Amino acid sequence: MKHSDWLKLMQFPPEWTAWDLIPPELVALQLSGYEPGHEDASEHDRHGAFQWWLMQHPGSEVLVQLARLSWVDPDQLMAHDVRNCIARQSGDDIEVGEALAIPYRRA
Repeated sequence: MKHSDWLKLMQFPPEWTAWDLIPPELVALQLSGYEPGHEDASEHDRHGAFQWWLMQHPGSEVLVQLARLSWVDPDQLMAHDVRNCIARQSGDDIEVGEALAIPYRRA
């Protein structure tokens, strides 16, 4: 299975690829663990992608992008948890705080 097909199957919003947030090492990790049927709980894979990024301790630009992605995720319960994780990591960064507080609207 191509990774682009997997991303659609797992309901990743298109911004993940548009914003270049699916690096090869994350692709390899995600595809290596995929088994048919995982799409029934695709939020676990998306959550894993968020957490992978947070473990990289990204700068505020990526944290803003992750916050925006959380607003367009199909599972808002999981996304709320992700926003809490981003908030803990971002400290007092104003841009990140705004991205966490104001829902992202696609253009």
